Amino acid sequence: RALIIACSLQVSRIIVQRKSEPREIRHSAWYPAARSTLARVLKLKNMTIKASLKGPNRRRRGRSAASALTFLIKPIEDLSAEDSDTPDATQRALSALGNACLFTTRGKSGKELLKWHNDIVEGSADVSNDSLLIHFHDIPVYILRAVPLSSKSDTTTNNNNQTDQDIIYLSKVHCHNHKVCTDSKMQVTCCSRPNDGGDDYPSLSAIGIEVHVRKAQDESPAATENEDMEFDRPTFCAKDICRELMNHTANSVLSVNETVLIQSEGTELVCRVAEVRVATEDAATASVSMSVVTMDEPYRGRVSIHTDFYVSASDINAITIEGCRRLPDGQQPEDVVHVTTNDGEWFPVRRGMLAPCIKLTKYVQAGRGKYKDIPSLSDDECSEDAPTDDGCPHCAVQIDCCTFDRVLVFIASLLFPDEQTFVLDPSEVNAMADAAEALGLMPLADLCTSQTSSFDSRVRKDEHIRLAEVMKRNDENDELLIILDGMVLDITRWIDEHPGGPSIIPTQALNIDCTVFFEMYHVSRQSFLYLKSFYIGELAPEDITKLRSSAENVEASEGFLQSLRSYTTKWRVQISETQGDKVHKSL
Repeated sequence: RALIIACSLQVSRIIVQRKSEPREIRHSAWYPAARSTLARVLKLKNMTIKASLKGPNRRRRGRSAASALTFLIKPIEDLSAEDSDTPDATQRALSALGNACLFTTRGKSGKELLKWHNDIVEGSADVSNDSLLIHFHDIPVYILRAVPLSSKSDTTTNNNNQTDQDIIYLSKVHCHNHKVCTDSKMQVTCCSRPNDGGDDYPSLSAIGIEVHVRKAQDESPAATENEDMEFDRPTFCAKDICRELMNHTANSVLSVNETVLIQSEGTELVCRVAEVRVATEDAATASVSMSVVTMDEPYRGRVSIHTDFYVSASDINAITIEGCRRLPDGQQPEDVVHVTTNDGEWFPVRRGMLAPCIKLTKYVQAGRGKYKDIPSLSDDECSEDAPTDDGCPHCAVQIDCCTFDRVLVFIASLLFPDEQTFVLDPSEVNAMADAAEALGLMPLADLCTSQTSSFDSRVRKDEHIRLAEVMKRNDENDELLIILDGMVLDITRWIDEHPGGPSIIPTQALNIDCTVFFEMYHVSRQSFLYLKSFYIGELAPEDITKLRSSAENVEASEGFLQSLRSYTTKWRVQISETQGDKVHKSL
C-alpha cells in the first residue's frame, strides 16, 4: 500500500524502516503530503519513514544540512522584465540558459554558494568546465544547474528590488520539478559533486524520453472528449527534438521522472526522462562499487556530447514523432546467477554476491573446473519470470523471497561495510538461521548463533522467578518487567520503541497478568515475534494464583491462549519440581 501511494504521488525516494534496521526503497523529504500519508499507512505495519543514512543521498562532503543557504525564489520572467536594459552579456546568458537557472551573488548566500562550489571542485582537472549544481530540500530528488548573474546585471536587479536578499530565478518547469513556489524563501545546497563521495556524476550513454504537447490552461478538452471527432495529430521530427534536448541539457544532471520543456516548430513540448543508462566506461571503473555489484538501476547522470536520446510519444494517439525509437531493454551482466526462491520469485544475482554462500559454489564457479557442466533446473523449478536464453546458470533455494532479500542485504554489508549496514531483527533470527544453513553462509550463521547465545545467558532455566522479585525490580531498580501467561518479560530497553507509546504499559500492565491487554492491543501474530527477545524466565506456579487479571472479570480468550502457546512452547523453559529437601547442587 505504501509503494502504491508513493508511485501515485511520484515520490522519488522512500526509506522504510522496521525497528532499527533501515531498508531503502524510495524517499521524499520534499512532499509533506506523501510523508504524512505514508506515515499513517506504515504505522499500521509498525514502520516509520526516515532519511537515508547509508544510501546514495547521504551527505559526505564537508558541510551539513544546517549550512544550506537561503535564497528568494522568483520567476525567470521577472528578470527579463526588470532588466530590459541590461547588458548584452545577460541577454546572451538568458538565451543560452537551457535547463539552468540564474542566481544573484550580491549577498552572503550567493557568495557562499560560489565558494562552496569552488571548494567542492577543487583539484578537478578542468575547473572552468565544472557546472555549479544545486538542489532544494534535504534530499537531492532532482539536481539543477545554476549560473551566476554578471555583476553589472546583478546591480541592476538590486536597484529594482531594493533588497540584499539573494535571488534564484526559476522557470515554471523548474518550480514544478523541484516542488517550490515563487516568492518563497528556500534553502539551497550545492551538489556539484555526488554525495556518495564519487569524483563526478556518471556520464549517461542513453536517455529514454517520453514526449507530449504542453497544453494551454484555457485549452478546451471538448475535442479530446469526443471519440468520433477526427483531428490531425501534430507531427514532430525526432532528430529535431534530440537536437533541442542536447542544446537544452548539455552538461546538466538529469534524473528519472524529471521534466524538460523545449520548443519544436513553434510548439512547446514536455519531455519526461523515463529511463537512463550509464556509459559503459563509467560502469567499468566502478566495478567494485556496491551499486554495480548489487545491480542497482541508474536513476541519475550527467548529459555529455556522447549521450544518445531515445525519443517516443507518451501517447501515440495524441502526437506523431517521425523517427521515434524507444530505449531497448537492458541486458543482464554475464556473471549473473538466476535464483528462484521456494515461493516462485526470481532474483538475478551477480556471482560475487553469492561467493560467501558455500553451498552455492557450483553456481558461482559454473563453467570452471569440475563445475564446467552443472545440471540445469527443470521448467517447474525455475521461476516463470527468469530468462532461459542468456546462458546463465539457474539455481533454486529453499528460502522464501523476503528472507532471501534480507540475506542479500546481509551479504552486501559484508562486502561493503562502509556503504551498507545490517541489523538482525529479533523477529527474523529463526528464518535467517535456516537460510544461513541452507546456503552455507557461515557469517550469517554466526550472527544468528550470537543472538541465541544471548538468550541462553539471559534466561533463568534452573528456577522460577518469584512475584516479589518482579515487583521489587519494577519499583526499585528502574526496570520494567511484565508477566504474560506465566512468562516474565524484561522490556526495559525496548519501552521507548513501543508503538503504543512508553506510558501505556507502566500505567496498565505492571505487577499483574497482562495477557488480556496484550490480546486487546495486538490483533496479529506479528507481536509474538518479539517475545523471545524479552523472555527471561517463568513465574513461580504458586505466584500465578496470586496475580489479579489485567481487567476485572475478563480473561484472555481460549483461542488467543492456544495461538500464543503454540508459538512460545518451543522456546519456553520447562523447570521440573524437585521432591523432598533441597540440597546443594554439587550433590
